[in-house]
Amino acid sequence: MIRRFKRTDLDAIVQIETESFPQAPYDRLTFLHFARTYPDQFLVYVTGSGRLVGYIIFYPHGHIVSLAVHPAYRRGGIGTELVAEVVKRTDGSALVEVRRSNKVARQFYAQLGFKIRGVIHAYYGDEDALVMVHG
Repeated sequence: MIRRFKRTDLDAIVQIETESFPQAPYDRLTFLHFARTYPDQFLVYVTGSGRLVGYIIFYPHGHIVSLAVHPAYRRGGIGTELVAEVVKRTDGSALVEVRRSNKVARQFYAQLGFKIRGVIHAYYGDEDALVMVHG
């Protein structure tokens, strides 16, 4: 089930974030900022048993800020469902920046219909980002 983020989700989100992005995870305050500023664009995925296993944050125009799924639940369609929800809510337009070296993410977004439309040099400090656009 996909629903809006709730304050009680914060610990689970931080754990998923730390496991997914160990080199540069967002901190608790960053997530609280997004929840306060973009409450309708901070979505979580909860299993039937009630476990929060993924999240996506995006701006109202469809710019995906962050997507992560708990490692034990990856490759099960959760990320696909979360991105599909963004695409649905933004009438098919969405974009995301992906590390040039992140072949898994590039392939994931390509399978969902995203195309590379540009490069932002040194976006991650030490690495370029590929801008991928849907629609």
